[in-house]
Amino acid sequence: MWNKECFQKAQSALRSIKEDFSLNQCVRTVAAFDVSFQAGLGVGVVALFNYQSVELMECETVVKEPYVPYVPTYLAFREMPYILALYKKLQEEPDLLLIDGHGKSHPRGMGIATQAGLSLRKPSIGVAKRLLFGDLVKTADGSSLVVHPETKEPLAVAYKEKPRFKPVFISVGAGMSNLSEAVSLVLPLFKGHREPEPLRYVHNVSLQEGRRMRDGVQQVN
Repeated sequence: MWNKECFQKAQSALRSIKEDFSLNQCVRTVAAFDVSFQAGLGVGVVALFNYQSVELMECETVVKEPYVPYVPTYLAFREMPYILALYKKLQEEPDLLLIDGHGKSHPRGMGIATQAGLSLRKPSIGVAKRLLFGDLVKTADGSSLVVHPETKEPLAVAYKEKPRFKPVFISVGAGMSNLSEAVSLVLPLFKGHREPEPLRYVHNVSLQEGRRMRDGVQQVN
């Protein structure tokens, strides 16, 4: 059932979705998502934060067996069921989605942040820890960009909160006017760590859930 041809058809359908949604003038809330796979189960975490104060408002988890296999560069299809389930659990609809993963900095321009934004019709941004696609280049002002190998189109910004940190790669998911807008929205969410605070939080919760799973006390939901 699940193969590359199936995934490619689904991505083609997603590309046909018109991005006629955009951010409100004032972003009030941001929802951060993290999905990981441990001990044969998938762990999904979403946390809703106040955008201005970066204070936690709500956190939800989903733990269940994955039913989509892992296929390289199609990981989004394995993660999307968790993101959709987590989104339904939120008590308040977020203004912005922040996803642990790539957006348009992807071989087909369809990373998890893009698929989530299009599926939920919400503005979204991807923040990834590893470079998946594109060439890393230095700009005149000393910053680092990821560009498309052929078209040289900017796909992501490689950002270091501190010089000693490894970079994270910030890319447009969906509903953004350009890469600069995505970066300007993410930067205020960094609080001295490698990742923006909302993603750091959901990652830590995911690790805690993983420890509980290894201890044999997890609840599948």
